[in-house]
Amino acid sequence: MGILNLTPDSFSGDGLFNKSLESVRTFDSKFLKEGLDNAYKNFQNKKISIVDVGVESTKPGVQPLDIEGELSRINLYIENVNPEAIDNFVHSIDTYKHQVVKRLIKFNSELKRNVFEIVNDVSGGKDRRMIDLITKYNLGIILSHRHPDSSFLHEKFYYKDPVGEVKRHLSKQIQYLLDIGVQKDSIAIDPALGFGKDEEVSYEILDNIEKFSFGYPIVVGFSKKKFSLAFKMDTFQLTEFAFSKGVSVVRTHIS
Repeated sequence: MGILNLTPDSFSGDGLFNKSLESVRTFDSKFLKEGLDNAYKNFQNKKISIVDVGVESTKPGVQPLDIEGELSRINLYIENVNPEAIDNFVHSIDTYKHQVVKRLIKFNSELKRNVFEIVNDVSGGKDRRMIDLITKYNLGIILSHRHPDSSFLHEKFYYKDPVGEVKRHLSKQIQYLLDIGVQKDSIAIDPALGFGKDEEVSYEILDNIEKFSFGYPIVVGFSKKKFSLAFKMDTFQLTEFAFSKGVSVVRTHIS
């Protein structure tokens, strides 16, 4: 899974809007079109099969983007992306706002094909309106782990048994989705490495990621996160390690 950041404040510095927020509103359409074309060529060259589009940075300390801002960036993407360039990829949208998912469902309808098929929801599926869209339009969901007492994305918690506790939390989140009508085969799980977890906890979870194989595809993201350095592997080696442990999808920056 390749990451396509449409943000000016991406923690990795690879956002297509790599300037101030004001510059997003006065952007150069030629620059954006070329940036999108180059990104998709890069995805194809790297043999990426899923493109994860994100328009709000999840970097610690960044002010959350309001719905108008997020929809504005999504609309810029829709207006400037080459429809032929996106045909060879499955797409997910990295958002927790149901209005954004609704806009991309409309985009699918305009294209007369399902380009966006997956919702990558870092909130842990908390918005019932989002879940209703997923069930109505038969979308997939990547269910990110959130501590049940978490009030914001990067709130840190102490874990005595990181693997056991995160697995139990995910199991409860999954059961909630199943109880309200989400199909089992629509769900993948993400332990949310680096989100509300210190480096040692994230390392332990990834090192034992095979213990999360309990009937759902596993998605992990460790690209450009500090804890991954402790493995003393390059990105390719760590990706192969993850796949050897039963991971289905590795979410990665390719630049």
